[in-house]
Amino acid sequence: MTSYRLHDKEQTGQHLRASADALNKRLESESDRSGRAVMGQFTTPSEAASSIVEILDLTDASQYRIVDAGAGAGALMLSLVAQAIETGVTARLVIDMVERDDAALRLLDEAVGVARAAGELHGVELDLNIIDADFLDVGAWVQRPYDIAVMNPPYSKLGQHAAARTMVHRNTGVECPNLYAAFMATALIVLVDGGQLAAITPRSFANGRYFLPLRRFLAGGSAFRHVVLFDRRDRIFRSSSVLQETVIFRLDKSATPDAHGVVVETRVDHQTPAHDIHEVPQSMIVSLEDPDRFINLPGNTEVMAVAARVRSYNETLGSLGLSVSTGPVVGFRATEYLTTAEDPAAVPLIYPNNVQPEGVCWPVKRAKAQGYVRTAESARRLFPNGHYVVVKRFTSKEERRRVVAAVYEPIDGFEEVAFENHVNVIHCNREPIPRGVAEEIADYLNSDDVDVYFRMFSGNTQVNATDLRRLHVPLTAPLSREPVPGHNEGNGSLFGHEVAGW
Repeated sequence: MTSYRLHDKEQTGQHLRASADALNKRLESESDRSGRAVMGQFTTPSEAASSIVEILDLTDASQYRIVDAGAGAGALMLSLVAQAIETGVTARLVIDMVERDDAALRLLDEAVGVARAAGELHGVELDLNIIDADFLDVGAWVQRPYDIAVMNPPYSKLGQHAAARTMVHRNTGVECPNLYAAFMATALIVLVDGGQLAAITPRSFANGRYFLPLRRFLAGGSAFRHVVLFDRRDRIFRSSSVLQETVIFRLDKSATPDAHGVVVETRVDHQTPAHDIHEVPQSMIVSLEDPDRFINLPGNTEVMAVAARVRSYNETLGSLGLSVSTGPVVGFRATEYLTTAEDPAAVPLIYPNNVQPEGVCWPVKRAKAQGYVRTAESARRLFPNGHYVVVKRFTSKEERRRVVAAVYEPIDGFEEVAFENHVNVIHCNREPIPRGVAEEIADYLNSDDVDVYFRMFSGNTQVNATDLRRLHVPLTAPLSREPVPGHNEGNGSLFGHEVAGW
């Protein structure tokens, strides 16, 4: 590493960040890159590390005990020291770097040497410690609580019976389906009340049932203070080719309800300044009236206006007697029933590729089967032929809209239809819905408002049935749950009630 010849704080900060990137590069070359990718371990670019540490508050105490969870080659620690030097932090910084990867531990020694030299040069008091341990195994290394936790945790999934998942559940009471969720929950239990957690993670924890225990845990014992969103997902971890949609945030641990607003800023990437900064009420980020505790992250005031408009509608699909189900045909489990569209024993099988802008098209030329053989056993997965709304569960990154919906029109010559597992189906107790209502729902789901609203809480391209069930819809009439005779006829009523215009 280069020795310090200049006392300029800005140049020292630049040197520390350059050192972080150099150490990251060495870690990527010296360790098993494919193995790290499987674990979801990605080094933290200095720009990302700076964005994480700059949202911390280091002004209120004479000393801060800081834990760097899964420290890697020390990028977050070096950025912390750079931030302290450049902003004139006077507090003593005790930084414990918890890491168990051998290659990373060797490089951490070098990072500590660089940071100590910089601290001595500029009068920043540092106590830097490397802890060779599993961050999740808190009983093995935690001696007393911390004021701050910083992290870029690993992202890999945890199986139901994974040892790490069991250990974190025992320590925190939270079921964590992913390592990054396990790191977040663990960080909160090692913080003092009022402690700060600053992290970069995927946005997937913001919605969906798998992360509901984590969201309840967060809502019950912490409050968001600062959120950084990014327009581009391909510029964050460039060296690792990561396309995961990520978010940087600061949570403050607190046992009491919090009235402070949340600063939300949006940037193109880490190398550009924010193009939008605004404050959002806590109640908009996480509503305690929402049983799913979705985390809403409006990137600008226009998104907030859309959210307010959508939430002003009184009804949901569920309150109107409609159901949302994932298509019941799982291809790899039903290979004996998959066939061609021409098979006389088959009914239409609808995949995402059948969902087109003009509606559900069948059959389409594709490698996958377009027919599903009806037998006494397979019939339980079928729906009566009629009008439904079909929504893609996954949209490609190239598609302009997050939610893509279309109306399934009954196909002549068939009494039933099959829906594959990669689509969601809107129906009424597994029965069709009126054509006009189906068209109105599809139009609404394809609207700009719904697209903006979904992007506010969903950081991935998956549209869950749960997300659709809870979506407020602009229908005003109370609607019965039982279809009336001729339920699949006409355009203007839903189960015998008039439908307000959307």
